[in-house]
Amino acid sequence: MEKLLMLGTSLASKEIINYAKSEGVYTIVTDYLPPEKSTAKLISDEYWMINTCELDELEIKCKKEGVTAVICGVSEFNLEMTMELCKRLNLPTYCTPEAWHYSRDKADFKLVCQKLNVPVAKDYYLSDDLTDDELDAVIFPVVVKPVDMSGNRGITYCHNKAELIEAYRYARSLSKNPKIVVERMLHGREWYSYYAIADGEIRQIALNAMEAQPGELKNLYSLSTTVTNHVEQFMSEINPAIEKVLKEIGCREGIAWVQAMLDEDGHFYVIEMGYRLPGDMPFVTYPDIFGFDTIKWMVDYSRGIKNTVDMLPEEQQHAYKKCGCGYSLWTCKAGIIGSISGIDEILKIPGVSYYSLHSVGEDFPVHRPVGVVGISADDCDSLCNKIEQINAAISILDENGENMIIRYTDFDYLKENYRKGLEAY
Repeated sequence: MEKLLMLGTSLASKEIINYAKSEGVYTIVTDYLPPEKSTAKLISDEYWMINTCELDELEIKCKKEGVTAVICGVSEFNLEMTMELCKRLNLPTYCTPEAWHYSRDKADFKLVCQKLNVPVAKDYYLSDDLTDDELDAVIFPVVVKPVDMSGNRGITYCHNKAELIEAYRYARSLSKNPKIVVERMLHGREWYSYYAIADGEIRQIALNAMEAQPGELKNLYSLSTTVTNHVEQFMSEINPAIEKVLKEIGCREGIAWVQAMLDEDGHFYVIEMGYRLPGDMPFVTYPDIFGFDTIKWMVDYSRGIKNTVDMLPEEQQHAYKKCGCGYSLWTCKAGIIGSISGIDEILKIPGVSYYSLHSVGEDFPVHRPVGVVGISADDCDSLCNKIEQINAAISILDENGENMIIRYTDFDYLKENYRKGLEAY
């Protein structure tokens, strides 16, 4: 009997369990959470109350119970635990520690890009001493960020020395790594490109535009969407070099994504990469948009079913007519979640799914996503219509009954990008 162990409860955990069960695989979920706090435990065949960091205990338990596959959802920590546990059990996992290092260390990833002549923003060196010579060499504005944090944590935009010193110390307080990235601030729209990988062959399959609600911080990306108007430029100007980088750092299986910005100088610059499932989850719409099922791809590999080069989808050449997006519901204020409503209503909309690990009663910080809505549609008008329905139905309020989330409403802008994208070829 095949037995798949899921480490942790995270975004995409439920979908991974459902797919595995549809294939006749016996499913187990383990972490410290009680089942009422874990949707994955509620639907799995079995659950364990073993913390995912207890690798010695998990190794013994897996061998005793005959576990044949180990996987996790959207979790960097649990991916690291999965790699180590699979190594101990001699089970397949798409990610290696060597390749994963570049997903966790933005500075080392930039070094590989520079080695292969991939355009990146200019770096400045700062030490903990923050000497006058170091500070005087910086040309503002700059971005400061830890090398090992994700989800916009620790990022600050600086326009003078005082802001830079404060931002450096803030990033340093969050990071376990002594290296802090200080780089020229790029000005423009951001994208990330999504890659399917098999037997060392890299295949770009989706360029996702990252769109913020006007008036909010530019890095609060409400939409990660296939609606874009720069596919041809991206594919010709920078994608071949990105694929060389992914091969250089050892990405041979699974999926990866690379974030880039189209600067005001008219050229793309690479920012960072991820060798994991992205937390904004546009991949849940890809089966509807162009037929690639990320969950199947990842689960099958963990089961020992080899993904071959001939199974890779066609490389993207132009903007897609069908539209998909991950709609992140960022908080506009900190506070205790007092109520969440409208989820059942939005799930009645065709092509809409909802993903969240959070519930009423949680003390939630500002500018963090409470949940993500996956949306697929036949065209941009339909996509915008569904977002409007979601905005009207969903309500996340604090204990005082005040709204906590940012709603995306810039539909004219989205439709214009869609039109330009389709007209580009």
